[in-house]
Amino acid sequence: MRALLAALCVFVTGAAAQAQVQVPHPPLEAYGELAMVRSMAISPDGTTVAFVSRVGGKDVITTLDVATNTVEPRMVIDEIATRDLWFADNDHVVFIASDATHLMGFRGDFEYSAAFSVNIRKNELATLLKDTRDLFPAQSGLGRIVGKYKKPGDVLMPAYMSVSSISSPPRMDLLKVNLDTGRGKVFRKGTSNTIDWFVDEAGTVLAREDYDNKQDVYRIFTEVSGKSRKIYETDASRVPFSLLGIKPDRSALILVDTSEDNDGFDAIYEMDFEGNVSAQVLERAGVDIDGIYSDHNRFVEGVKYSGALPSYHFYDPEVDAAVQSLVETFSNSAVHIVSNSDGWKQIVYLVYSSDTPGKYILQDRATGKITGLVMQRDDIPAEAIGEIVGVSYPARDGLTIPAVLTWPAGVPAEDRKNLPLVVMPHGGPAAYDAIGFDWMAQYFANRGYVVLQPNFRGSSGYGAEFLHAGDGEWGRKMQDDVSDGVSILTEGGFVDPGRICIVGASYGGYSALAGGAYTPDLYKCVVAVAPVSDLPRMIRDVSKRRGHRHWAVDYWKEIIGDPKAEKVKLEDISPVNSAATFAAPVLLIHGKDDTIVPISQSEVMEKALIKEGKSVAFVTLDGEDHWLSDGDTRIETLRAMSDFVEAHIGAD
Repeated sequence: MRALLAALCVFVTGAAAQAQVQVPHPPLEAYGELAMVRSMAISPDGTTVAFVSRVGGKDVITTLDVATNTVEPRMVIDEIATRDLWFADNDHVVFIASDATHLMGFRGDFEYSAAFSVNIRKNELATLLKDTRDLFPAQSGLGRIVGKYKKPGDVLMPAYMSVSSISSPPRMDLLKVNLDTGRGKVFRKGTSNTIDWFVDEAGTVLAREDYDNKQDVYRIFTEVSGKSRKIYETDASRVPFSLLGIKPDRSALILVDTSEDNDGFDAIYEMDFEGNVSAQVLERAGVDIDGIYSDHNRFVEGVKYSGALPSYHFYDPEVDAAVQSLVETFSNSAVHIVSNSDGWKQIVYLVYSSDTPGKYILQDRATGKITGLVMQRDDIPAEAIGEIVGVSYPARDGLTIPAVLTWPAGVPAEDRKNLPLVVMPHGGPAAYDAIGFDWMAQYFANRGYVVLQPNFRGSSGYGAEFLHAGDGEWGRKMQDDVSDGVSILTEGGFVDPGRICIVGASYGGYSALAGGAYTPDLYKCVVAVAPVSDLPRMIRDVSKRRGHRHWAVDYWKEIIGDPKAEKVKLEDISPVNSAATFAAPVLLIHGKDDTIVPISQSEVMEKALIKEGKSVAFVTLDGEDHWLSDGDTRIETLRAMSDFVEAHIGAD
């Protein structure tokens, strides 16, 4: 046991180990339904907070008066997935929503998104860019706002515009859009290769990014110091930089390097307006820069670092000190900055720990006062939550694998023996799990299971070297990292080796199928949600939808392999070709409107398993996308998973 405890290194915990308590069991719907409160934002003047609340299975745009604590529903939003929300000014709340769409004359489905403006003084809704002349009909990402404009009530938005006919390549222009009418007017013309715009409130184009995917050429233009001029150009098989914003003193652009030989997102760079790129700045060893905080015109104010618990750095030392103070106050919790007023006078945080499913709090920098706002979920009490800890363990080749472990709710440390285990590899794979309220993990923890969420090599969040250690290792070392975490828990006596299931979505779904295919004796059941099962077919589908020269095809080839040069390898690591080796029953779940991993990936897996006489069930979700954005189908998914896992490794 001592050796095991040394191997399973606990490096951060969400709370003290729990004592034996009477554990309440909230209904499955409390976990499967979307959070009751999400996407919170504060107005520029700090007087009003807005958020999406979940009422009767529908999204409701809601406001809270900070001074009086008065809550007022503003607008019911139905039939679309609400994804983000913020204040464009003190009177207008903007939110993004999307839906999978098929348009006659265009190949395949795409995720159509749009921005909506709610005038909270008049309770009036406007669809931004609606009725805008020459708007190209088939485009995803519609609804991005890249800046405020000097005229009150106007914002600047990029959008593809039809040039002469529907068969001509559309041009990404920058449009000035009124928040009350929703109508847009071309403000700056781009090209068919334009991918992004950066502007100040006066409308000066600080940067325009272009990427010619046919010629594989990347360019940056600026209007600083006069007319538009090119400041950077390079050959690249995919976009080599991701511009994030502008340095606060306007001396440089802030970017990350995304080229194949880069240092990943573990540092940012600065490019001056002559195209000179600096050395790395703001890097921290072993972690990534996980996010950028900026104002409405994308002037960068600070960064968020990854890890089991997030950390921060801000250019303004007074803001930085306030944030660090708040983080230290909640030292055993994951503290996420979600919004701020002008000048960062008020800051809204979302705090997760082992005694809360997520609570929003408000920090007033002038007074130092910290105020609780609302809980994300008020139907899951603290006693129902499983203890969440950050751990690490050695892989078989010695690489340290970070992970998140959630213990069964109410089970004290001395009783954590011979437990049933749900292994839950994350999607991506360039993503990572951290301390937080994971609705799926917490449901199983509440029902008596321990949940392991391994951040296998190839995960982001732990530096470029760790990320690229996963290149070409699908189904191999990446899968070994998952298996090694299971072995650590079983060898230490924490987990019953006869009661282990693997559950995952997207890449996690691939990992679940790979677990069933390549380590069939390890698992008693397999649940794969929106999984990749046939790697060559997946790359062909991406190539067919986007064109064989598209950068996304190059990306898949880099992280998986080239289906022409490495055909045998990709077939060997495709679970669809190893259906005969499965011993555990399989549950497949897939949304019919998935535009990321087509439902055909589950269909071919089902056929292969049936052909080999294996036990397989397949649940299709009507109207659901890749992210389980709909509350009803999330509940349906969780119920199917719960019944399946309970039937095969049921908790005592």
